[in-house]
Amino acid sequence: MHPDQETYLRTSSRPTPTTNSPSVRPWRWIMAVLALTQLVAPLVVNAVAGNFLRTGATNQALITPAGYAFSVWGVITLLSAVTSVAVLRFGLGSSWETSLLIDASVVFVGYSVWLAVAAQDWLWASVVVAAVMVAALIHILLLLVGRRADLTCPSWLATLAATTFGLYLGWLGAAVFANVAAALIGSGVSAAGVWWQLVILVAAAVFAVLLTTVLRGTWGYLAGAVWALVAITIGAAQRDSVVVSATAGAAALVVVAATVRVRRAQRP
Repeated sequence: MHPDQETYLRTSSRPTPTTNSPSVRPWRWIMAVLALTQLVAPLVVNAVAGNFLRTGATNQALITPAGYAFSVWGVITLLSAVTSVAVLRFGLGSSWETSLLIDASVVFVGYSVWLAVAAQDWLWASVVVAAVMVAALIHILLLLVGRRADLTCPSWLATLAATTFGLYLGWLGAAVFANVAAALIGSGVSAAGVWWQLVILVAAAVFAVLLTTVLRGTWGYLAGAVWALVAITIGAAQRDSVVVSATAGAAALVVVAATVRVRRAQRP
């Protein structure tokens, strides 16, 4: 056999580290287990602390989403579980899969921690926890969207993962700003103050537009961000704040327009 052929056969027969390496498999299991804990965490927290979202500073800010909107957590946690089980079964198949799995594990642990600290009215701590989760989600989406060509998993799984984590980021990214408002109110700032809450809302809108551009108009992110902004629109209207409601509605339209612009720019 020619030496070059022998070298090729030796290297091509080596196991691919991106799909089934020993370092990847345990993290797939860890992510899957932690994703399942998200399904029971709200039940445990509500049993211990009650429905903390209905009382206190977390429900006083003008930019708090309308109550119905929090049902999206059920969709997010269910999709997280389904996605994680699918990844456990098929893998993503990339050199950066372990990094993504670690980030996802941080997010899933963070969800339970966030519920626990928010239920105790440790509002600034909840802001920090949510911010860490958002940072991890951004990194996950940058990998899934920006480096999708690296993936060797079925295309439906890549789409499912991007949709799941995009929805998670879209909703939680807006929730961080609402948490900041709640923390300020808990620190003594007037909940009736309109202008300081408008500043936070505009910052949330700018953040959403930037992420829409960076993430190339990912549909999951659009759905989460618009869901949050529309819910803030309705929530502010229920609190008789026309200015905040109109601003949030305009922000939702801007995010949609930014997504359309980005998607059109990607067309050949």
